Amino acid sequence: MSGRNHDRSLMKTSDNDLSIKEKIAYGCGDLSSNLLWGLTSTYLMYYYTDIYRLPVASVAWILLIARVFDALCDPLIGIFMDRKGGLIVPRLLTYLSIPFGVAGFLCFLPLPLPGNGKVIWAGATYILFGAVYSCINTPYGAMATMISQTSKGRIDLNSFRMIGCQVGKFCVAFLTIPAVEWLGGEGTLSQRQFGFVAFVFLLCCAGSILWFVVVKTCIVRFPPQAATYSFRYILKSLIKNRSWHLCNALVFVQFICLSAFSGFIFYYAKCNLGRSESVASLTLTIGVLSGLLGAMLCPFFTERLGFFRTGLALSVLQGIAYILIFLSKSSLVEFAGSLIVLTFAQGVLSPLYYVLLAKAVDYSHADDHVDLAGISYALNTLVTKIAGGITGFILSLFLSFGHYDANQSSPTGDIALWVLAGFVWLPLTCVAIQFILFLLYSSTDDGPRIKSAAG
Repeated sequence: MSGRNHDRSLMKTSDNDLSIKEKIAYGCGDLSSNLLWGLTSTYLMYYYTDIYRLPVASVAWILLIARVFDALCDPLIGIFMDRKGGLIVPRLLTYLSIPFGVAGFLCFLPLPLPGNGKVIWAGATYILFGAVYSCINTPYGAMATMISQTSKGRIDLNSFRMIGCQVGKFCVAFLTIPAVEWLGGEGTLSQRQFGFVAFVFLLCCAGSILWFVVVKTCIVRFPPQAATYSFRYILKSLIKNRSWHLCNALVFVQFICLSAFSGFIFYYAKCNLGRSESVASLTLTIGVLSGLLGAMLCPFFTERLGFFRTGLALSVLQGIAYILIFLSKSSLVEFAGSLIVLTFAQGVLSPLYYVLLAKAVDYSHADDHVDLAGISYALNTLVTKIAGGITGFILSLFLSFGHYDANQSSPTGDIALWVLAGFVWLPLTCVAIQFILFLLYSSTDDGPRIKSAAG
């Protein structure tokens, strides 16, 4: 497959006629990622505490320590890509498609181990999945800069990528709880565990197949040449790259918001709204559909408002939505309406970060004549994982502070306040930081611009 992509890239060097088929195929990569990574982001904490029945304190450390291991994996795969050249990307996607599914399956396999064995198993499998995810998602992210060199092409590709992301999240949100109950039953704990295993197996199979669709259809037209730079030289180029710093800062705070939303939605529904898992799944599904609409409308907003004005406007909208969630108290209707506003804003913003990252790659190429797509995307992926790991650690501590008990159908005490802190106040603080970052950079942006649609 990689050889065919290479031949096609030599025959076709213009990206002005990106087909809808190729854009959809590129979106299939994030669809695959979010069938499994989205499942871990949304359900893993809940799975650990309520299904696999791990101690809450242990869950906090598992989520944090896994990110420490990723700190080694992400830069290594980025450097490897840069030294091998752009044509290694289709090969990596091909070779890792099946291991990606296997690692995701093991992550939700509840082995009945004694003592701390369950904690060790959960930590080891989550670390393994994070490593494989890094090695397949980093080259996939960098692939957009190799498919297109125009601003319009990259916005279109990343919009379809975010559409795939939202479709994956929708499948997870809409299907997980009903599928687990249908496949395993909702009676005993062992039945629910079996339901999770069966459902995750199906997702893993679909996820592996989707990566082959990406490789077969997407054309690497502009593969960077293999190059070797000293680590010191790489750092020097990245440190002075303001677009790269801004992108990482924005991604960090935004992924804290996303992780808090997906990681705490079930606890918020249970502890603050007094609702069941099914209601939480339904509201999550509505939110994902709203995010999908937002991602689809991203080009509409950027064409009319521009890049940074879109970021500013949608950051304000996110902040308003969090305040509305707080004011909704226990009203399900008001909560659902606020949730739609929040996820729509997040959906519109989602493609912008990757367009900004592509700009950072162009900056390094224009200023230092180096192609750092691999390491740039690798470190950006690392930032998202660190944000998720820190958020998961904080949220788990909040559950511990509130004395959360999975066996209690009607939580009591301070748990509702701690869940509110994790679901509303933590991400609202990050939205305020996000607004400031957009505001500061929009008035001082002097970096090189991505090529126009005309090339």
